[in-house]
Amino acid sequence: MTEIFPTSRCVREFYSHFLDKDSIVPKAMGIAEFELKAIVVPNKNMADDDTRVLIMQESSEFKNFSELKIEREFLSFIKNSSYLFRFFEELALEDVLIEDLELADTYAQFEEHLNILKELLVNYKALLSKKNLYDKITLPEVYKINKEFLKSNDGFLLHLEGFLNKFELNLFVQVAKITQFKISLHVNKYNSKIVNVFKELGVILHVNNSYVINLSTRRIESRIEIEEKEIYCDVKNFSTRTLQSSFVYEKIEEFISANIKPENIVVIVPDENFTTTLKAFDSFKNLNFAMGESFKKNELFKKLNAIDKFIRVKNEENKHRVNRLQIRQNTIDEFQKRWRKSLEVNEIMTFLRIFCDQEKKDEIYDEELFKFQNLLKNLGQIELQKAVKLFLNRLITRSKDDVIGGKITVMGALESRGMSYEGVIIVDFSDEFVPKRSNKDMFLSSTIRRHAKLPNKNDRENLQRYFYSSLIKGAKKVAISYTKNDRSMGSRFLDELGLHVKKNCDEVSYFKPLFTCNAIAPRYDPQKIDGTYDVKKGTLSASKLKTILTCKRQFYYKYILKSEEAKVPNSEISVADIGNILHKALASVLQNMKVVNEDILLIELRRFLLNEQNSLIWQFYADTWLEYLKDFALLEAKRYNDGYRVYALEKSFHVEYKGFKLNGQIDRIDIRDNKLSVIDYKSGKIPKSTIRTLENEKTFQLEFYYLLASQNKEIESLSYYDLKNTELVEENLFNEKMKKLDEILKELETPLREFEKCESKMPCQYCAFVKLCGREV
Repeated sequence: MTEIFPTSRCVREFYSHFLDKDSIVPKAMGIAEFELKAIVVPNKNMADDDTRVLIMQESSEFKNFSELKIEREFLSFIKNSSYLFRFFEELALEDVLIEDLELADTYAQFEEHLNILKELLVNYKALLSKKNLYDKITLPEVYKINKEFLKSNDGFLLHLEGFLNKFELNLFVQVAKITQFKISLHVNKYNSKIVNVFKELGVILHVNNSYVINLSTRRIESRIEIEEKEIYCDVKNFSTRTLQSSFVYEKIEEFISANIKPENIVVIVPDENFTTTLKAFDSFKNLNFAMGESFKKNELFKKLNAIDKFIRVKNEENKHRVNRLQIRQNTIDEFQKRWRKSLEVNEIMTFLRIFCDQEKKDEIYDEELFKFQNLLKNLGQIELQKAVKLFLNRLITRSKDDVIGGKITVMGALESRGMSYEGVIIVDFSDEFVPKRSNKDMFLSSTIRRHAKLPNKNDRENLQRYFYSSLIKGAKKVAISYTKNDRSMGSRFLDELGLHVKKNCDEVSYFKPLFTCNAIAPRYDPQKIDGTYDVKKGTLSASKLKTILTCKRQFYYKYILKSEEAKVPNSEISVADIGNILHKALASVLQNMKVVNEDILLIELRRFLLNEQNSLIWQFYADTWLEYLKDFALLEAKRYNDGYRVYALEKSFHVEYKGFKLNGQIDRIDIRDNKLSVIDYKSGKIPKSTIRTLENEKTFQLEFYYLLASQNKEIESLSYYDLKNTELVEENLFNEKMKKLDEILKELETPLREFEKCESKMPCQYCAFVKLCGREV
């Protein structure tokens, strides 16, 4: 009798028990292999994932599809099509028609959405059939039983873990009519729903029992009561996720000391992203990662992905990525020129092979290239950008086996189905990851699922609980860890299992094995700095003066040492970035306008701002600011009609004043009746002075602009242009501030010395040199 296991790993484990035996090895296979051999689909081929997405997108070309709020733009559709496939696949595998959902009492637009989904499904099935293809959605309608394969075996024994969907149950019932088909399963409170499934077949099961059921005769062949076993488990929580790695290695050492063989120890990672942390600290290669290493880390993937990201969004992060990977500019230019053009198969393949090294070939990349070439032949011409994205999507699902790993296996919860280990270590046992929640259910609410008798959220979570409880209760020793802080807490499942943290752990002892602790080097933090700086010998701007008045130490680092902050390239847009872009937009648009018209000005500003950066984040900021600038355009048209004309934009000036060389760049100067209006744009807070604050005044921007501009013509006004509130705010206390400026310049005739830190720590929170002064938070 051929034994069927839930995973190929279980099959390998089964065969490992016969390595030292001199006997005929029984047949075994995974359930996926069994289904592949037990059914046939005459005259049709299985559609791969890329083909399915393209066919689904083509199927959505009808008027009402937009009501589903799923964009048809290629990249968005690729990302969101999973909602559609999940919906249709679940209905197909559970033998539920869309019509069965119509009577559910749910939201107002549901009936309209169902009609759209029905039309989409009809179109999709028709296109699949036209191309002689099938997939999981249409498989239940088109398959036939492979009687020759079934009759060539002496029967089958399925080791069932979890639930059965309607498709699987119907298949096994049909198989049982042709040959002996038995099912071995354990029933506990987490998979008790299976009791009702077998009840409909005339087989009565009870919770907390193990059974072997002959599906051909509909009889129970054996029943063993499951004895409740006390769980010996060490549960610890940590304030940071990384410290769980130290816990893992501590428990491995403890389990091996308790005579558990390394190959009988497993580390379960509910979130596979944690494997990166485990790998980083696995200095002696004791761990073997069942999921392998993602192909995303391969150099070929990185380069192709970098070009895709850079051409789509030319921000600093993506620019640095292509530079770091040493991708030549002419290669980027070649992709850029053909990016939106439909190309033939050979042209596309040339681009996809552009980074391939003839000496160092990659088997996975070559294998995917071969498959993709055959796919492209069926698709015909396709845009290069779409081909690259499709190919990257294929590569992202691939991984390389961990061939240099040790004997201790690291795997996800789903991969552990049907396996048993003497030592079990589970990390990340927090409410965030255990049980793992699905976020791809777009159309089916709990009410609809209950109405249609589809698996609900509780069923899905119970299935995961079943896997975890099977592992835990089948082990001799168990260790569980999780993160506990303001954002994370232990899983509720811990309480259900009766597992609790007995006492808080000493985190310092877990920290030491991970990180080498060296003596702290003395901080560079001189109380005083020797040297002098004569302000009169250099140029002085308003911002330079503000730095002197705010913090002489900051002035020393910034203007004397000329130190610059090391910035990590990223896609974030700061307040300063927004201000700079607005300044550029206003200067660019106004300098080309001979006549200021409200509508034309707004159109030109819109064109400039939306072309400035190609990112969704910037589009949000641009749309927000264009709302503010509507009033700006209205005021500008009024000023033009009142006789104001632009005299200068972003113009630099120099002037000698009281022995100092003043300089600055003025945002804008308007002229009327041969008198100047000096304007400084502000997208944020407007500086305001009072008699009370005058003594400690540090901002003299408009005073500098007055001195710089007044050498040409008479000044009518000095104003900040409040772009948010669309008003010109004239400088208050101008005469008083000019007098204060003269006093400050008098003091600065004496060269600066020692460059002490500022007394108040308020300016430090925004200072680039805060760490040099030891004032970081």
